[in-house]
Amino acid sequence: MAIQEVEAESISKLIEIILEIQGQLPVEHNLWFRGVGNHNHKLLPKIMRGNKSSEQVFEREKRLVTRFRQRSMAYWPEGYPQNDWEHFFAMQHYGLSTRLLDWSENAFVASFFAISYMPNENADEIVYPIVWCMDPVKWNRSMPGLSEYGDSIRVLTTVDDEIEGYRPETTKRRSRSPVAMFGAHNSDRIVAQRGTFTVWGSDTQDMESFADAQQPTLLWKIKLTGERSRLYKDLQALGFSETMIFPDLPSLALELDRVEGWRE
Repeated sequence: MAIQEVEAESISKLIEIILEIQGQLPVEHNLWFRGVGNHNHKLLPKIMRGNKSSEQVFEREKRLVTRFRQRSMAYWPEGYPQNDWEHFFAMQHYGLSTRLLDWSENAFVASFFAISYMPNENADEIVYPIVWCMDPVKWNRSMPGLSEYGDSIRVLTTVDDEIEGYRPETTKRRSRSPVAMFGAHNSDRIVAQRGTFTVWGSDTQDMESFADAQQPTLLWKIKLTGERSRLYKDLQALGFSETMIFPDLPSLALELDRVEGWRE
């Protein structure tokens, strides 16, 4: 089974499940986490949603990277590095469409993102928050194009030869499968969130489809079935709230408004 689905009605049960999964992995492997507020949402980057072809994706990316570089120069501090990867991570941070999908090394961060999403109250279907888990090393070793390297493949970085086919402005043949990579920690938020990424190649399938094509379990999908407000209060009691995830004044205002609103 390539995707294992389980349920957790509380934060304590969620952590119990995560620790159980972690205990099945090699000692040197650590899980990554992604919080999704709607169980129907797929693991797919923004730029690839809507059944776009790879040609459409890369044409749009080329224009976005170019325009972002052209128009953002005045906003960077003097001496800010201007290579393509750092622009790419900055674009993701500020909400532009990219081939990157955010993950975290911190389970509480992912839980916060899952729980803080507020679904439409008038929707016919009940929407559940999800905490996804993945072993990034096992994922990379299972992807076509990297699996041939065996145990020498771990989480990729921007200087690894194997990542060249994923570069925003690569002149080489595009790699196909999404892979796990470390990115530039170029903002207070990504540092606080222990941010990591998966980056897509030329194949526009979601991660679930890639996982289904493999034999080992590559993804764990934990559905949070408890009341969102209760789950959020439990996270807050553990010290994980807006200002823990987003260390700035707008987040302080949002945190105070949300907490006081639930108390009324």
